[in-house]
Amino acid sequence: MIRSWRVWLAVSACLLLALAGVVWLSVFALRLDRADRQARESAAREENVRLALWRLDSELLPLVARESAVAVGAYEALSPARGVVDGERQPLQEGRAWVASPLMSGPPEHVLLHFQMAPTGEVSSPQVVEPSLRDLLGVPHPEVGERVLRHRLEQVSHLLRVVSVREALVKQASSELKQRSSREERRRIPDELQWTKNASEFDARSRSARQAASQNLAGYNNVSNIFPKVASPEVAEDMRALWVEDALFLGRRVQVNGEEFIQGCWLDWPGLQRWLQGRVADLLPGATLEPVKDATAETGEGRMLAALPVRLVPGAVPRESGSSGALSSLPAVLTVAWSGVLLAAVAVVALLAGVMSLSERRGAFVSAVTHELRTPLTTFRMYTEMLAAGMVPDAQRRQEYFDILHREAERLSHLVENVLSYARIERGRTPARLERVSVGALLSRMEERLSQRALQAGLSLCVDVPRDVVVMTDPSAVEQVLFNLVDNASKYGVSTEDPRIHIELERRGSRVGLSVRDHGPGVDAATARKLFEPFSKSVQAAAKSAPGVGLGLALCRRLARGMRADLRHERVREGGARFVLWLPVA
Repeated sequence: MIRSWRVWLAVSACLLLALAGVVWLSVFALRLDRADRQARESAAREENVRLALWRLDSELLPLVARESAVAVGAYEALSPARGVVDGERQPLQEGRAWVASPLMSGPPEHVLLHFQMAPTGEVSSPQVVEPSLRDLLGVPHPEVGERVLRHRLEQVSHLLRVVSVREALVKQASSELKQRSSREERRRIPDELQWTKNASEFDARSRSARQAASQNLAGYNNVSNIFPKVASPEVAEDMRALWVEDALFLGRRVQVNGEEFIQGCWLDWPGLQRWLQGRVADLLPGATLEPVKDATAETGEGRMLAALPVRLVPGAVPRESGSSGALSSLPAVLTVAWSGVLLAAVAVVALLAGVMSLSERRGAFVSAVTHELRTPLTTFRMYTEMLAAGMVPDAQRRQEYFDILHREAERLSHLVENVLSYARIERGRTPARLERVSVGALLSRMEERLSQRALQAGLSLCVDVPRDVVVMTDPSAVEQVLFNLVDNASKYGVSTEDPRIHIELERRGSRVGLSVRDHGPGVDAATARKLFEPFSKSVQAAAKSAPGVGLGLALCRRLARGMRADLRHERVREGGARFVLWLPVA
């Protein structure tokens, strides 16, 4: 037989290999699940970003288009009118009629000030005029005060002196052309799918902004017709947004009579920023807008606004806002799988431990049976040879030898009967035949056999049982159980001061207990734990103790439970061993 440590080593190696495979598969599955979840979260975030950018540009288009459509002459407080006649429908001479700028009434929402920078560097605003001129022209006063507008004009003048606006506008125009050609080249690269998608979105929003500006500009042409022809400029470029330090301007270069002017407006960026962030709060609650001041840097068009040089920073997107909010079922599946694997491993280990234990106990049983058979067989051989050879002439001596042979034959018969009975129980071939029987009649039938077995060991059997108690049991099984208990008491109760074996009856509720008690050394705690285990007695234990193979008590408990009874070992303070067979009362 293979040594147990080799079996355990092989099984442990297999279990470790299986667990390592399951761990690898679990880690791989979790990585895939995490990557899938991140991809879904990224897709949801990018979709929200795309919708937010379209919404922001849609909100800004009217503002940019409105400013782009402002006539060039409107940046002067008063401009000479053309095509004006007097009351007699006679045309007035040029310079006789003047018209107030539509911007004089004050800056609209999200605009702090409109300004114009002359070629000489002088900065003026149609909104910074004397109050008396407004009163004369009947123009309403702006909501902000005159002092505030003058202070803003001073700030704009300072900022435009610090930075060369002309160079910034030219630089921004060339930068837009370069970035557009760069996007066209990078679109041909197949492995930059997301960048290409973002660039396409940015171009679409830019085209939408230009179209809206053109449409609004056409709508304002009638307004520009009231200005004189000499002031009708050729606008070299569209209105462009640029940052001057922390101020956001919309500006353009215009040509008037061969001279270049800079016209534009100063936007209220803090208020505009709060308003825009509020417009996309439902899509991106944590979104912020940050300025992009370097027109030549790689700004990541995917999150740039087409109308303003501003980048959208999405922030954290809540899980429930996208499809990624659904919880993954993989952890639950892995938990169930791991539970199954661990249960299977425990079951394999328990099964192997049971098989190994059973194998060891059966090996010990074979050794014990061999030992038990060797002694009576040696006795049989020796005595039969002596009797056959006529070496025992004394008749009394021959009778003694015959008695010894008879006892050894009974001992072997009892051993074989126990083994065969246990084998039948293991195969399930011994169904109990329960019947109503009185305890007195039951013991009367077997008392002689039990007394004879005790007498062979030099002990006496004391039966103290009332005769009128009726139980539901299998009489043959009870007889076999009691004989095994008396046999054990006869083996271990020899050489004691009190040579008695007691059979007594006690009653607890609906059960009756038949107890067999001796006055021997009793059962120690270590032995008591495996009393009812089959094949628990090794050849060494059999050689040091009374004869037997450790099968009798296991057989007795199986027989007892097969007839709805039970067999228990109970400690006795006075010493000795006490076993109780609990039977159901009929």
